[in-house]
Amino acid sequence: MKKAIIFGGTTEGRKVADLLLEQKVSVVYCVATEYGKEPIVKRNGLDVRIGRMDSNEMRDLFGMENPDVVIDATHPFAEIVKKEIDNALFMTGEVPFVRIIRPTVESDFSNCTFFEDVSSCAKALEETSGNILLTTGSKELHTFCENESVKRRIIARVIPSVESLKLCNESGLNGKQIIAMQGPFSLDMNRAQIKESNASVIVLKNSGKGSGEAERIEAARLEGIKCFVINRPSNDMDGKAFDEAVMELDKILGINMSGKGFSEITPDVKINVSLAAFGMGFGTITEEVNESIVNADMIFGAARMLTYIDSKAQKYPYYLADDILPVLDTKAKEITYGSKNAVVLFSGDTGFYSGAKKLYEALKNDGRFKITIMPGISSVAALSAKIGESYEDAVLMSTHGIREDKWKPKLIEASKYSTKIFALTSGGKDVRIIGEILQDLEAGFGTKYEITAGYNLYSNEKIVKMNAMKCQSAPDEGLCVLFIRNKKPLAKRLSPGLSDDSFIRNKTPMSKEEIRALSICKLGLTENAVVFDIGGGSGSVSVEIGLLHPSINVYAVEFKEEALKLIKENINKFALNNVNLVDGVAPEALVDLPAPTHVFIGGSGGRLAEILQLIKSKGAGIRVVINAVTLETIAEINSILKDFAISDADVVQVAISKAKAIGDYNVMQAQNPVYVVSFSL
Repeated sequence: MKKAIIFGGTTEGRKVADLLLEQKVSVVYCVATEYGKEPIVKRNGLDVRIGRMDSNEMRDLFGMENPDVVIDATHPFAEIVKKEIDNALFMTGEVPFVRIIRPTVESDFSNCTFFEDVSSCAKALEETSGNILLTTGSKELHTFCENESVKRRIIARVIPSVESLKLCNESGLNGKQIIAMQGPFSLDMNRAQIKESNASVIVLKNSGKGSGEAERIEAARLEGIKCFVINRPSNDMDGKAFDEAVMELDKILGINMSGKGFSEITPDVKINVSLAAFGMGFGTITEEVNESIVNADMIFGAARMLTYIDSKAQKYPYYLADDILPVLDTKAKEITYGSKNAVVLFSGDTGFYSGAKKLYEALKNDGRFKITIMPGISSVAALSAKIGESYEDAVLMSTHGIREDKWKPKLIEASKYSTKIFALTSGGKDVRIIGEILQDLEAGFGTKYEITAGYNLYSNEKIVKMNAMKCQSAPDEGLCVLFIRNKKPLAKRLSPGLSDDSFIRNKTPMSKEEIRALSICKLGLTENAVVFDIGGGSGSVSVEIGLLHPSINVYAVEFKEEALKLIKENINKFALNNVNLVDGVAPEALVDLPAPTHVFIGGSGGRLAEILQLIKSKGAGIRVVINAVTLETIAEINSILKDFAISDADVVQVAISKAKAIGDYNVMQAQNPVYVVSFSL
């Protein structure tokens, strides 16, 4: 079998790989990053290699794989990679080689200013005003961000990869300055992003046809903004346009791909596919969906949806991707010019347990199809409106079309700890199973449920209220959505987990991570807890607790100026709105605070008895954890336990040793022992 090594990561690379595989040529496809691999569909004969290589590694690859041809289909600006390929070929000797050169675009350049390199473009941006839509990727982002006034105005559009987002972060851009999306982008999308970012200049590379360059230039012209274009690197590397490269590969490999040039294998859109939500029925579909139905050449959907549609379009009673995809593929092949409109109808909302997800994933990388997703009203939204219950604070789930072993654990978890649940079901059978689960939970945990069932909403609908027991007699008729209210939800235990290095630190004492984790676990925190952190120090305990759940409110009490500043810095670092800084000395600083459910005392200033007396006056059953490092504090705690007649006290002494490198060896270095005392007031 013939073999080709392709250096890709581009549309050209992916397309030439597809053509070679069709001709039974095995392909080793090399990309720099995981993201470059994503558009590649797994096929027999395809071996994808991920990671950057230098010329020596490429030479070793050539020797190991013994290819019949090496193909450079890298990006026009991948200058370093191209040189490494040339060096590797020079070291290897006689290996047939084809380089694909992307042709330049033909466009109206009247509003464009051209630059020879990134640095000169970045310098010119210093003389501009207004926002900058930067579409050159993340690789040279640091150059554009060297000037602070330019950096503040940048909105960077990058591919949605971990590496790109990391480079954005390292360049100092914040979330509002980043658009992470996969291109190429249409003219309309570019215009929309120019408007949304309020850009006065767009920056792009002269990457050629297939890169979306022409669409960006035209969008800038239509929106009346400047367009800065960075020219390709000047080099002496010879190459061929895609069609010519295909013919050359035919000669080298003795195959016949000719006639399947780039223009043919990257076709214009053949079918505009609308993934449209049908809502609960005709009375609930949007005007957008109605319009798509009117303009459709073909309509897909469940038979019950198609029955009442008055349209000349071809109708297909399919709603599964496996049935729809072959039809769309056949239709696309039949279209020789122009395009057709297809509508695929989905019940409820396309974004809520909908078959639209699978179909979108199957079509999104096929250039023959332009996909539009049209949302609608889900049965959850419908039932929510009819019974006057909001769902922003509810658990949303489905049992419809999902295996029982998948949805049951989620339902049980939600039913134990959540106040509100909305669940799509397939009908009576699921309702009866859910009723049985809820009865078991009521018996085992003391929870209590009220259930509202909505049957066939907007179509001979029926809304019924019941308890867990009555669910057992639910009828089989029609589709059903449930609203479950838990009147006695359980309090879910939460746990900590940050390392000491996660916090901003100075000389202020801080509870070490192992002691902090143990102390917070001993608190036994639950959702909606109100926590006092007395003697806040660095704020590490307050931050850990605040991060556990947004419903928890923490009051960090501290009086030292340096510590107060440090706590505030750590609160800001973790963007916490549920940690409140209290400047004052306990117990006086606690008087006006709300009654706590949990109290951590890391420092009492010798007033431990007074502090506990005030806390006790605020309520009963308050969980308290105290850290002590001195014998004097332990003696004071021992006396308090007797005076307060505390019967559930738990006293633990913790001695932590950590490894410390000394030369080539690691020795265990002991830290001061700490007493962790926990009890309820």
